[in-house]
Parts: sequence; C-alpha cells; structure tokens
Amino acid sequence: MLEQIKLKSQYFKRKLNQRERVHSKAPNSNISMIATILGNVSIDELKKAIKKMQQRHPILNARLEIDEKKLYIAANDSLEIPLKIVNRISDDQWRDVIIQEHKIPFAMEQGPLIRFILLYSPEISDLIIFSQHAICDGMSLTYLARDLMIYLGNPTKEVVLLPPAPLVNNDNIPSDIKPNLVLRIFSKTINKKWEKSEFLFDYDDFYALHEIYYKHYTYKAHLYELSKDDTEALIIACRKNGVTVNTALIIAFAIAQNQLNPNSPKYLQNFGFAVNLRDLLKNPVAEQFGFFAGGMQLNFKYSEKETFWEAVKKFYHIASPAEARKQALVGTLNAFLLNSTLYDAQIFAAFGHLIPATSQSYDKIQAFIKEKKNIVNKMVKKKLSKGFAMAQIMTNLGKTGFPEKYGDLVLKNLILMPSCSPYTELVLGVVTHGGTLSITLNHMEESISSEKILKIKEKANQILMKAIRQ
Repeated sequence: MLEQIKLKSQYFKRKLNQRERVHSKAPNSNISMIATILGNVSIDELKKAIKKMQQRHPILNARLEIDEKKLYIAANDSLEIPLKIVNRISDDQWRDVIIQEHKIPFAMEQGPLIRFILLYSPEISDLIIFSQHAICDGMSLTYLARDLMIYLGNPTKEVVLLPPAPLVNNDNIPSDIKPNLVLRIFSKTINKKWEKSEFLFDYDDFYALHEIYYKHYTYKAHLYELSKDDTEALIIACRKNGVTVNTALIIAFAIAQNQLNPNSPKYLQNFGFAVNLRDLLKNPVAEQFGFFAGGMQLNFKYSEKETFWEAVKKFYHIASPAEARKQALVGTLNAFLLNSTLYDAQIFAAFGHLIPATSQSYDKIQAFIKEKKNIVNKMVKKKLSKGFAMAQIMTNLGKTGFPEKYGDLVLKNLILMPSCSPYTELVLGVVTHGGTLSITLNHMEESISSEKILKIKEKANQILMKAIRQ
C-alpha cells in the first residue's frame, strides 16, 4: 500500500546561486521530459516510485523563500507532488498538454517545483515530467525518468540515496578558469549603479507577469525524429568527419534557417548551446537532481560556398569541447560577479510592458520600466531593440545509454521539451534513447510562424539525409 511508504524528513536550505536565480522569476523557465512507456503502467506503483524519488532527490520537496533581497531554496519535509492522470488519445498529445502546463505557474513559495502528468492507456503511456528550471537541468530529467522506470520495473527495490550534490559556486570552479576581464573591471560599477536604483520584485509580481505573458505569446513545439538507421548513420558520418553530432545538428538547422530567410539577417549569425557542467567542476556532480548546466554563445556566419561538412568542421573548430568547457565555466563565474537581484529585474525589464493597468503590480512595474536611466533597463532594452537576438539555442543531452526494458515495461523513447523565448527564432531540445534521436523545435508563434518552422524542419532533414548518404 502507498501509505506504507514513509519518507524521512529531510531539511536543507541554501541560497540560490545567480545561474539558478535567472530562472526563478521567468515565466518561460520550465523544462519537460516525456518518457514513452510500452506496457501497462500501474498508477499505484508510479505514486510509490515518485515518493521514492523524493527520498533519492530531496530537492523535489523544495520551495523558494524570499528574505528581503535574498532568495533561498528550502525543504524541510515531504511535499505532495501532483500526479495528473489523463487518457492517452494520440501519439503527440504530450505536446499540447505541456503547452497548457506552461500556463499554470508553480506555487513558488509553497512548492513543490515539479509535477507529473501520465497520459495513460493500457498498452502505451507517456509520462511527462514538468519542472521549474531553477531546480533542474535536462540531464536531471533523464536521470529521473530512468530512476522512475527502475522502481516501476522493480517495485520492491530499496531506495538508493544519493549524497548531497556539490554546490556550483566560486570554490567549485577549476583554478584555470577566470571570469571575463572586462566584466571583472566593470561589475563593481554595474552593481553600484544598480544599487542606487534597485527594484525588488516578489512572487505576486511574477504571477502577474506569468499570466499576461501566456496571453500575449503562443508557445508551439514540433517533433522531428531520426530512425535508428539514420541516427546510427549520422553518428558514423560525424565520427568520420571528426565532429560531434551536436555541431552537425546545429549547422543543419542553421543552413535551413539561412536559406529560408531572405538576405540572412544578422541575428542568424548568433548561436548558443547548453553545456553539461557535471564533470567539469572541481567536485564533479554524479546523478543528482539539480541545475548543473552552463552554456556557450558564439558568432558563426554561414557561407553558401561551403559544403555541409566544411561548415560543420568550421563550426566545430570554434565550438570544440575544450572551448565549450572554458566558455561555460567562465559564464558561470561571470554570473557570480553581478548583484543577484539584477537577474530578477532583467525579466521585468524585458516583459514588464505587457502588464495591464488592472494588475496590482502595474504601478510598481511601470515605475521600474519608465526609469530609462536604470542600468538594467538600459542593458535589456539595448539587447532586445533589434528583435531576434539569436538564431537558435540547442540543448543536446546526447545518447542516454539507458536500458530499454524494466520488468514488464519498456522505455520506448525520451523527448526533451526545453521551452523557448520570443527573442530566439528556434530552441531545439535533443535526446537519443534506444537508438532513436528525437528533436523538439520550440518557438513562439508571434515571433515565427509554425508554417515557417515546419519548412525549416523539412529543409534541415533534407540537408542531414544528403550528408549522411554521401
């Protein structure tokens, strides 16, 4: 019986670091994993497995606490994590369900900051893990999906507890990494200017922004999958050309974006991709649930004179694993240089103009965004003044290496849906499981239409198929 599973009270409390805090008041900072399961999933056993995950990963019981300017993540007991059961009626139902979930904000100060939806049928089900980005990254979701399958497949298995996760802070960054020199010089000036006109935003302000954000923007997502044979062919072709699958995918979509945009506007030269920090820190992170991601941003101009593989090699040269490591760790250190409340304010500087006059937060947010000399307003408005800031951001979780069979159940597929921004044309979520590479194409309809995204998808597919068959 479910009642027989009693969780030990686990208490922890710590400050959110700046990288986590970036997501804590952003309406579009939720991340999802879809696990497609063959076989009849027991609802009771799933509830038990979720309880076990709360023991294995105490951060699943977390909430956020505001103490004036400080923001803490805290847990002192086991929370009831929502599990919604919905009848599964189609293979792509998960997409619309997740889009609807984005419109429902987490109760940030009460927690939990994660919830589950099971799209159930006796033969095949989709388990959706929907989490606030401040407490997790994409790799966390893959580990959590696998762990849930382990305990679903073996209900009598004892919970294996993990040690506390190492913190991502200055002390855990390798000594060869230094923050950006320019930012080191100017961070004190930026912080002083911010402190002179500092605005503090609470979760009432966040909920007001969240509500209007999803009335103004329409989130869309589309799935692109490679067959097992094409996935293997792509991996072999990348090895043959001395590049990574990640760089090949980025360039395939980059070429498609350029070819479908007249005159290739300048933003199509700006790219970003996520970097897994788990093994890059001085104290490596194992399989703990948390936010252990960095990123790399770079400028790359596609030339029609280059073949696909020439372009991929050129991109790989400037986005090599060594360079990605350096930039991701430097970016993490850079974030620690700036006042933490500045990160909250960036969200309201970007989207505060959407708040209607009927909102209780209207006067406060208007006062902030009308203060044009405010350093945060100046920084954000300059960045967003030209519309799209980036061509694409990719999160590629790589090849999971997880088993497919768990007792009587089969983990058929994993799909990553990383959310999106109205200022990035395309956000790609990539994961390979069971030999199948799955990509979600995420975008805001008001920024770029589904019709155009589907053309980009088809063009990228043509480019990849031609490349792997050469």
